[in-house]
Amino acid sequence: MSIGGLVVTDGQLAEALVAETRRIHGEQERFEGFGAGVLTAEEITSRVKEFIGDDPWIVFVDGPGTTVCRRACAAIGEGQAVVSGVNLPMLLSFLVHRDNYDVAELAERMTRDGSRSLTVINFTSR
Repeated sequence: MSIGGLVVTDGQLAEALVAETRRIHGEQERFEGFGAGVLTAEEITSRVKEFIGDDPWIVFVDGPGTTVCRRACAAIGEGQAVVSGVNLPMLLSFLVHRDNYDVAELAERMTRDGSRSLTVINFTSR
């Protein structure tokens, strides 16, 4: 069984990232997302737990220290991870490599791949 991926953000970024990832890489099982903007902290935790159960999952969040991040961390168990700073290259790496690594190794691989996409392309000064 493939490692599951759940994208959770404060606004609608989660749904947009999942939709774009599917557009590029195709429809995927065990790959979902939801915006938590109107949910209470307890509802976020509950909803994350509903999705991931006890299976191997990685929960992607937009930023560290946010309510979404803290509630996702409260929801996970053994063999699961929360990764912050979600971006499209990270999600594509996740889908490509999720059958080849365990959760910890995959989390490290995807964060490296996602970080490599962060660069200044052009800079001009006055």
